Amino acid sequence: MNRWIIMAAALLLTGATVRAEEFKLATVDLQRALNECDSGKKAKEDFKSQVDKLQSDLQKQKTDIERIKEEVEKKGMVLKDEERKNMERDYQRRLRDFQRTYKDSQAELQQRDNELTGEILRELQEVIAEYGAKQNYTLVLEASNTGAVLYNSRSVDITEPIIQEYNTKRRSGGTPKKK
Repeated sequence: MNRWIIMAAALLLTGATVRAEEFKLATVDLQRALNECDSGKKAKEDFKSQVDKLQSDLQKQKTDIERIKEEVEKKGMVLKDEERKNMERDYQRRLRDFQRTYKDSQAELQQRDNELTGEILRELQEVIAEYGAKQNYTLVLEASNTGAVLYNSRSVDITEPIIQEYNTKRRSGGTPKKK
């Protein structure tokens, strides 16, 4: 009976050693891949230009509102009661409109950023899956600063080849295959 237990343990240990040798692990920094791939760089530039344009428009509105406020403060004492109330109402209305526009634009920009980022991340994940299968990886972990991977050797980091593969696929025929 003891002999059978020893033989079973030996077989299990031998099998575990073989499986461990076949196990191939890699990590990808998705945040870095997102920021450094061609699509990510272009999306970041486009998004920045949208933000700059919006900030310019909002700054113009803010300047107009500040001008009206100064007029109300300067001329308020010399104007007739009805004219002063009209100026104050105009100021309050424009201020409310500005605040709504600001909130709406922030939400719109956040949504746009999420859409662009989500699309690129989905494509990167498809490239990672294809690359992992081609290179016979058993497991590919995400290694951004999320806390999921506390340490990984640079030797298992495949972020750079993933970026190159993604850029090549985008240049050669558009988006990677959808699942």
